[in-house]
Amino acid sequence: MQNSEKVLIIGLDGATWTILGPWIEAGMLPNLARLRENGSWGELRSSIPPLTAPAWSSFLTGKNPGKHGVFHFVALDDEPVTASAGKPEIVDSRSIRSSTLWDILAHNDKKIGSINVPMSYPARPVNGFMVTCLLTPPGATFTYPSDLSTQLDGYQIDLDRFIDHKPFARDLPAQQKKRVVKPSLQLMQEFYEMEEKRAEASLRLMESQPWDVFMVVFTATDRMGHYLWPYHMNPDADGTEEGRAIHEAVVRFYKRLDQHVGDLAQKAGTDTAVIIMSDHGMGPIYSKNTHWNNWLYKQGYITIEKSTSNTPDALMLKLGISRDKLRRIAYRIPGFSSSKLAKKAKTVQTAAIDFQDSKAYYIRIFDPVGGIRINAKGEEKGRLRQELMEKLKGIVDPDTGKPIVRWVMTREECFHGPYADGMPDIILIMYPEYGSSDRLSNYSAIVTDRPEIGDPGGHHIEGIFIASGREIVHNPTALPDLKIEDIAPTVLHLMGLPVPEDMDGRVITEILDPADIQKRPVVNGMPVGRWPDEQAALDSHADLTAGDDEKIQERLRALGYIE
Repeated sequence: MQNSEKVLIIGLDGATWTILGPWIEAGMLPNLARLRENGSWGELRSSIPPLTAPAWSSFLTGKNPGKHGVFHFVALDDEPVTASAGKPEIVDSRSIRSSTLWDILAHNDKKIGSINVPMSYPARPVNGFMVTCLLTPPGATFTYPSDLSTQLDGYQIDLDRFIDHKPFARDLPAQQKKRVVKPSLQLMQEFYEMEEKRAEASLRLMESQPWDVFMVVFTATDRMGHYLWPYHMNPDADGTEEGRAIHEAVVRFYKRLDQHVGDLAQKAGTDTAVIIMSDHGMGPIYSKNTHWNNWLYKQGYITIEKSTSNTPDALMLKLGISRDKLRRIAYRIPGFSSSKLAKKAKTVQTAAIDFQDSKAYYIRIFDPVGGIRINAKGEEKGRLRQELMEKLKGIVDPDTGKPIVRWVMTREECFHGPYADGMPDIILIMYPEYGSSDRLSNYSAIVTDRPEIGDPGGHHIEGIFIASGREIVHNPTALPDLKIEDIAPTVLHLMGLPVPEDMDGRVITEILDPADIQKRPVVNGMPVGRWPDEQAALDSHADLTAGDDEKIQERLRALGYIE
């Protein structure tokens, strides 16, 4: 087997076979259809949780979050903190505590081009060039080398309207009215223009700059999934002429994106292996909330903090009054939802968990993923964990009789490495229709309907994967058991390079001819550090100002990724 001379990686953020599959079959996306038909494909399982920051960090490192240290957009503390304890620390490229694919390729004298790969800001030296991602504050240096930006006049990383209007915001301070941008043709036009500029810049830099591995990520697919999910497959999503026009604009966008994929693949050349991937999938946002701390309280695992024992939530727990039923009754009263009493109810102190005296409590990570921390040690901790895991597996939605939890895992089964210890002792992944609340109050059932649903689309664990090229075999059916950590080692093998032995991912050998694998088997190598060396990499990172950090937090809050 002759290794690829080059590899092109195209990321379609949040892309899902739920959308692409039917449109490929209908002949609407001929370039993606050709790449899939000539190569191999399947579902690509995202990181746990299926969130941009940990997922792209796992892509870049070939490792689980326990090894690279990124579990969320914010640094997750070992102990729970209240909102009043301060603003969360936002992760960025400096938070990845591991060498990346960029480093490994550079140490092997391979040149890279990277455009809009999340977790790339602030940029540091690479053997090639880099254009940073959504974590870039407005006005900051967004390229390496810095003067590359002069070739990108008009380039747009993301839509700044998300900062101003918060179309994805789920949790705003209670005294503020949630501001929602109505789905519109104008928004679709902005998505269209943003990705036109990204594709244009990518083609220009592919031609003007030397590279061996080129990566570009299109993010509008994720934004549209969050905000415009109903308009993707349903031409009559809201029964209006404008809604039908928005659906047509979504379809038109995907057709144009397919053309961009074809143009990039053609520009890369026939000797280049092409990988199409997403960091996670997308689907309807969860419509039900699960109340795990209420369940743990009723099971005798949680103690209420004495200072909050007389709050409305604590009294509801004592008296058996259901918060969801009380809400339904109250909101039937004309004018109540906009009354001063309703606003006051949103800001009133809630019952707090006594974390020292409680045996176990639930921590919301990023729906549909949460965790339970056990407040015990040694054999007692093991006994409690096993007891809880068995109970969790048997819990069903009283409305449907079906399980709520898809997978229940120990922390060690889900994460391993030097940064795993801060995660909860039990990790539970719910089915996509369920989200969670970590509020301690009384509810009529472990599952209740979600009272308010903002953005209609949310992250699902199943993303997409396509590999195509001269040495990639044709697999007519979807390949199973593909994980986002597998991409980096697969790219290295395609380039004829050894795979560092500390990677968790594997080379996806199913996409290669078995005879070629025998001729050139997978070779493991020693881990390598950052490029050009550890100190130079650390010294090169720009320092974020307090103002920059606030701008990034506002953008992530606008997208619904942090509260």
